[in-house]
Amino acid sequence: MTEDLTIGEQIVLLALDEETGTLREAHLRVSLAVSAAALLELSFSGYLTERDGALVVAGGSTPVDPAAAAMAEHMRSHPEETPREWLLAVREQALDTAYQGLLEKRLVREQGRRVLGAFGSVKHPVTGLSELAALRARLAAVLAQDQDPDERTAALITVLHHAGLQTVMPQSPGAEAREYRLAAIAEGQGQAAALGDTIRTTVAAITAVIASTAAL
Repeated sequence: MTEDLTIGEQIVLLALDEETGTLREAHLRVSLAVSAAALLELSFSGYLTERDGALVVAGGSTPVDPAAAAMAEHMRSHPEETPREWLLAVREQALDTAYQGLLEKRLVREQGRRVLGAFGSVKHPVTGLSELAALRARLAAVLAQDQDPDERTAALITVLHHAGLQTVMPQSPGAEAREYRLAAIAEGQGQAAALGDTIRTTVAAITAVIASTAAL
């Protein structure tokens, strides 16, 4: 089932503490990563492309993924904004839709009561432990066993790395080798990580937000 998850849903599933249902990393970093994932979903679907150093709508139908659809709508409404501004504007909505997607797929359960519809007021213990284990195993195969990642897995690793969420990925005894492999994928080195201009622009936006935000 993990292949059926959006990149944003995978990020949240990895970031959640299985038992307590709370995020193991800073809310801003997770929401920013999920927002970046929405941009990448638009790129993978062909809706978004890079032109002369800028991300522009290439055409096509509105994406099915709610987070990507929200990002597409915001981009249409605010074409003058930078990718950094898009990420910040949509991050909470993107995070909420990722939680909703995991709930609908029965991979988490909702514990507590939402206040004014906010997911941040409840906890989401993981119920799909086998799916979480499969996702971690897929990442471990890439980071520890040098398996060549597909495009979406490489994008997931890159977003987690640049959002400062390395700790949510599987850890291995060979820490130095793992870090070298992680950096190689995240920096777009090698045939396996030829992610294109869209992800490089998105990574630059993530880095700009983190560098300018003192609340992390």
